[in-house]
Amino acid sequence: MQKRILTFLLTSCLSFMSIKVMALTCGDNLTKNTVESNNYIFQILDYIDSPIKGIKQEVRNSTTKLGSDSDVNSTTAKHTLMYDSNGLITQSHYDLYSEKDIRIYSEHLQKNKSGWENIIEDAEDKTNSIIQFSTDEQGKIVLSQQTKKAADFVFVETDNYMYDTNNCLINKNVQWQLKEIDENGQYTGTEQKGASTYTFEYQNQQLAKVLYQFSNNMKNESDFSYQYDNEHHRLMSIDSSYLSAGKEAAHYVTKFLTFNEKNDWLTASKVKNNQGGKQTTVTRELTYY
Repeated sequence: MQKRILTFLLTSCLSFMSIKVMALTCGDNLTKNTVESNNYIFQILDYIDSPIKGIKQEVRNSTTKLGSDSDVNSTTAKHTLMYDSNGLITQSHYDLYSEKDIRIYSEHLQKNKSGWENIIEDAEDKTNSIIQFSTDEQGKIVLSQQTKKAADFVFVETDNYMYDTNNCLINKNVQWQLKEIDENGQYTGTEQKGASTYTFEYQNQQLAKVLYQFSNNMKNESDFSYQYDNEHHRLMSIDSSYLSAGKEAAHYVTKFLTFNEKNDWLTASKVKNNQGGKQTTVTRELTYY
C-alpha cells in the first residue's frame, strides 16, 4: 500500500509541475483574459490551449507514440469540446484508449449552476475524481476542489486563484491532503499534507514563465517561447521547458502544421524530448457559430 501511495504522490507532484501547452495571454481585453484563464485552469489532459474565435464545437483526434518506429506504446484519444460565443469551454469530453483499444482514462467537464464540474475516471490508477470549479461575479474561476478516491486512500486538493486588474491569472495556491483508508473504507489515521504556490509571469502579453514554490522548499519553473508567422498573423509553435533545480527536466515542442481560411489550426504535433521521443499528432474538426 505504501509503495502505491508513494507512486501516486510522485505522479501527482509531476502533474502539478507538468507543462501545459498553451497560448495564455494577458492583454487589455478583460473578457478574453478571463476566458483564456478559465480554459487553462480546467487542465484538461493533453489539451492544446489556443485562442477560440467563433468556434461552437470541435472534435480532436490524437495519436501518441513513444518512439518513432513502434506502435507498442501508442495511445489514441478523442476529445469533443463545446464553447460559448466568447470561446469559453462549456463542455468537454475526453477519452483515452490503449493500443488494444481499451479505454484507460476519461474526463467529462460540464458547466453547472456554480461553475463547472469535471468527472475523471482513471482505469490504470484505479481512481475516480470529481473536481468542482467555482467562479466570482465576473465569471473568473477563483476556487477548485478535487476529491480523488482509490481503494486505499482519499486525496483532497483545494486550489485558489488570483488575478490582476485585467483579469489575468497571476497566482495559484494549492493545498492537498492524502488520507489512507483500509479495506472497509475507514480512515487508518495515517495522512500526508502538502502545499504549493504557482506564480505566472507574462512578457509581451504572452505567458513567459511559471514559478513553483513547494512546502518542502523546492523551487522549480517552466519557461515558454513562441514563434509567429507575422505575414499571416498566426502562432506557429510553442517551445516549453520545465526546469528542476536549475536543470532541464522536460522539454516540449508544439508545432501547428496546417490552418483553415479563418487562420485556425487543423493539425498539430507535440514532442516531449525527454521521453524517448514521445510524439503526439492531433487533428481538429471545427464547427463555427
